[in-house]
Formats: sequence, C-alpha cells, structure tokens
Amino acid sequence: MLSIRKHMLLWVPLILFCWSSGHSIFAQDWAKPVIKNLQRVDLRDLGYPLINEIPANSKAITSLLTAKDGKIYGGTSGETAYLFIFDPAINKVRHLGRIKGSEAIHHALVEDKNGFIYIGTGKNMFEEIKLSKGGIGDEFIDVTLWNDIKNHFKAYEGGHLYRYSPKEHNDKVNLADMDCELVDLGVPLANNMIYALTINPDGYEIYGITYPDGHFFIYNIAQKKIRDLGEIDREVVHHGPERYWRSLSRALVCDDSGRVYMSGTKGILQYYCPNSGKIISTGQKIPGDYYHVQFYKDYAVVDYFAKDETGMIYGGSSDGYLFSFNPAQMRLINLGKPRVDRRLRCLTVGKDGKIYMMAGERASSRPCQFYCYDPKVGGYEDLGLLIVDRSPYYYWRGYQFDAMTTGLDGTIFLGESERLGHLYLYLP
Repeated sequence: MLSIRKHMLLWVPLILFCWSSGHSIFAQDWAKPVIKNLQRVDLRDLGYPLINEIPANSKAITSLLTAKDGKIYGGTSGETAYLFIFDPAINKVRHLGRIKGSEAIHHALVEDKNGFIYIGTGKNMFEEIKLSKGGIGDEFIDVTLWNDIKNHFKAYEGGHLYRYSPKEHNDKVNLADMDCELVDLGVPLANNMIYALTINPDGYEIYGITYPDGHFFIYNIAQKKIRDLGEIDREVVHHGPERYWRSLSRALVCDDSGRVYMSGTKGILQYYCPNSGKIISTGQKIPGDYYHVQFYKDYAVVDYFAKDETGMIYGGSSDGYLFSFNPAQMRLINLGKPRVDRRLRCLTVGKDGKIYMMAGERASSRPCQFYCYDPKVGGYEDLGLLIVDRSPYYYWRGYQFDAMTTGLDGTIFLGESERLGHLYLYLP
C-alpha cells in the first residue's frame, strides 16, 4: 500500500463524488505540465517503502553518476548521507548503505578505470548556519558572516574520501540502518567538506574542491596519496543566492586532455594543468548579473558542468546563465539564461545533443523549472515543472533539484533535493 505521507493520492471519497456528480473534477488543476507526453516522465522511490527505503530528511539527492555499465549511482544529503543505485535491468532503486558520520555527498561521485566508485562527503549544505547578531564588515567582505561560516566548520573533522567496490557489495540487500561498506582514503583538508569531485579521462587521478576554504586537491589512486594545491579563490564573497554561504565553484570538469576546469577569483574560469602542476587562468569570466554602474566586489561562480561527445564543455552559473566553453580554442560563449531568477542548478547533455537543465532558487516562490537548449538552433524550450502524473496511483511535483546525469540509453535522470527526494526519469 502506498503511503499517504509520501504520495499525493487522488482518490475522492464516495460522498464527495456523489455530491459533485455532473461536474468536472480535475486533480491539481492549477499545476499544468508543459511536457506534452507525460508517459515519458516517471520517478522512483529511494528503496522499498516501509522496508529499506532511505529515511525522510536524508533523501535529498545531491550527486548522480552514470557508471560505465549503465547503472546510476546517487548520493544524498540530510541528517545522514546515503549511497544508492538505480539498476535499469530491474528498474528499481536500492540503497547501498548509509555513510555514518557524514551528512552529505555534494557533487562528489566519480568512477575510476577499474569500476570503483569514489565518494566525497561533507556537511549538509541545506542546513542553516547560526548567524551572529549585528555584524561588522568592510567594502570587501562581511567579516562577521565569514567568521560564522568558519565557526560552523570549526568542530568538523573534515570530509572523507571513500572508495566503494560495486563488484563486492552491489548484490547485498541493505536495511535502512545499515552502513555502506567503504574504504576510507582520508581527509583532504581538516575543518572542510568535499564540495566537488571529478576524475581525469584515464581514470587514475581524482580532483576535488573543499569548502569553506576552497582548496584544490589531488588524489593519486596508485600512490594512495592526497596532495593539497591550496586556494582556488583568493577572495571571500557571498554573491548568493544563498547569501550565508561563501561563493565557490560548486563543480569541476576534465577536458579530453586532462585539464581540470573550475571558477576562481573574480569569477574567472581557470584550469589545473597536469603537465605544469599549476592552476592557470583562461582570462574569461563566468556569465553573471553584473551592474556596472554600481560599485561591487561580488561575482558569479559555476554551479554545474557537463561535457558532450565532441569535448565541448557546458556550464551553469549561480546567476542562472548557461555558457559553452571550447577547450581547444579556449573560447567561452555566454548562451544567455532561461529565466530571470538566479541559479542554473544542474544540467546534462542528452544523447540528442540538447542541453537539459534545471533553473531556480531554493525558495518556495522560485522553485526549479525544467528547460532545454538546442546548440544547433539556439534558444530555450520551457518544459515547465517536472510533474509525474500516475493518477489514481500517485502524483508528484518536483520543486528542488541539484543533480542530473544522462543514462547510456538516453534517459535523463534528475535528483530531487528535498526531504522526500525521488529519482526522476525523463525520456526526451
């Protein structure tokens, strides 16, 4: 039996049906989907309800990864972080265990050349930070706000880098309170969470960003060593839209040559060069809302990256802009923004070559909406709210999303990042 707590059931009591006889009744009439073929949208619970489902308040999906074998791995944020898997062969989600002592897996899942999954953990990014009253500041940063952020992480040991073996553990069935079987590879930087991960094309070196100090680190799989290369951003700004968090690049991406891209000081796109071992500026700025008549020091950062089959990189900024970057030409093009409100939360490149994305803020008045951009012709297609309508069995509207990936068959997977998160499936 489906849980009323989790599903918006559309059965109407018999007495109401009799009373309204002769009148048209429409469930959720005000929320009209824009996607024309709703049979191409569905969702999955994160486990088996009432048996081994990931518990509420730990179900916000904040990482997704398509593995080489076609399975989809996901990580959650909340009271406790969980690792889960969607297996297309059985069409179900199974959780692989909780990560005890960790609250989040934020944009931090990668797969190496041998099929091992690497996980970066941290604190819940949706948790409110205790802020001091009043405040002192200057023209560069609000000093009190930065101190509050640092205090929030002061007693935190630091995010761990873990390794998970699918061959050893994927076939095991875990109950909700069982721990994920992991190998602990260490803490890249004390008092910092792991904010983002990527891996080089050859699958032997992992790169990451820490939060709140914004250090770039490298983990060499063969050597089993973590190397800290220091800060990626020399300034501390709170550009928002989450004003209480420091603005740092929320994502990393490798081009085909192995260079690792991120945003840095002044919002400039930069990359780590494995040949020189240095972080180098491209001199090109991440698109944002800059009001040049005003004096300001803030700047936009990258929220998400995706790469197509040709090696073209697409990125979304914290101000809601989509941009493309050609690594061969070192050329960044601002492709505009699909909506006025801030943040392009997550994106992926479909097998049809189109860019699918979620834009919106983490606010009830400005929730995420689904968009599509076609590089061949330009322009945006508004796909509206992501609504799953399986009336009379279940009906669900997704408002917050923070992770996307494309399956091997072209299915677009989207991670709902709320306390009752689901894995959404969209077939273009």
